[in-house]
Amino acid sequence: MIKLKSIRHTGVPVMDVDKAREFYGSVIGLTEIPRPEIRGVPGIWYECNGTQVHIISQRNGIGTHIAIHVEDFEAAKQELTAKGIEFKEFMPPPHIGNAPVLFVKDPDGNVVELRAEA
Repeated sequence: MIKLKSIRHTGVPVMDVDKAREFYGSVIGLTEIPRPEIRGVPGIWYECNGTQVHIISQRNGIGTHIAIHVEDFEAAKQELTAKGIEFKEFMPPPHIGNAPVLFVKDPDGNVVELRAEA
């Protein structure tokens, strides 16, 4: 079994980033945090007690997802491989992060992001 550390963030696709800012910030009361510039992907990041919520413009095709920190990135890859679960490995550009990421899909096609801590 993959050893998990914490939920890092969840990604929420929206049609209108400005309306989402009003809802998640002013109505729900999440605290907006700095977000690196991600070319062509408008959005907003929020934080609540150490867990982030990433609001992402849906027009960019990035869907709902949950990101989880794992204790051992290589062990997670080995576990997925042993269970025949396909994944894609991604290294974010330096301004977004410096730790590798794995993207897997659950049985319903929802994306789960497994990542090492930077």
